[in-house]
Amino acid sequence: MNNEKKSRRYAGAVLTIALVAGMLVGYNFLPTLVIEQSDADDGEWRVVFQGGPSAAAEYVNDPGESGWLATFCLDYDEVPATVLADNTTDWSSAATARGYTDADNASTDLESEDPFYFVVRCRFNDTVKSGADFIGSRCRCSLTVSGDETISDVTATGDENETGGTLTDGWGVVSQNGSDWIYINFYWDDNSDGYQISDDGELLWDIVIEAKY
Repeated sequence: MNNEKKSRRYAGAVLTIALVAGMLVGYNFLPTLVIEQSDADDGEWRVVFQGGPSAAAEYVNDPGESGWLATFCLDYDEVPATVLADNTTDWSSAATARGYTDADNASTDLESEDPFYFVVRCRFNDTVKSGADFIGSRCRCSLTVSGDETISDVTATGDENETGGTLTDGWGVVSQNGSDWIYINFYWDDNSDGYQISDDGELLWDIVIEAKY
């Protein structure tokens, strides 16, 4: 498969995505939004994917595995718990989602000194179900960022949908689930004035996506 790189061009700065683990391909729009948050301790945490180049991302046919769909920077004026619950948004063209990429090891320009939330969009298959229900707390994504901003392996889980917390907390917003998939947009907030990239600066992402089963 071929990766598709999509970038928004601005003056000044470069954003690089390096996925340590987790990618997935394909995209289904599913009609229901029901999530069961109990029974979270069953199973063990397993890395969804590790090593090798990304095969593809959000709009490409896939082998049915869980993992990564895309990463982007959501404008800090937005309310993540509301905006990220929308599963039908085309994030690649959304004005509020800058630095969008769905290709591993991609670099893209990002507007400097413009605050944002880090966002990692993922999906998980029925391995994280209990009976007929998806268990959001069996889905998680850990983010490490270096360069102009620093986040040290901060984990977000899929049973959270909050707007506050402590510095560099991460949360997960369920955007859709149905019989086959649950889609979760994980985001990170500095709980202050938003993350930013400086003029001619750089941000490097490392992402680990895990499922518990």
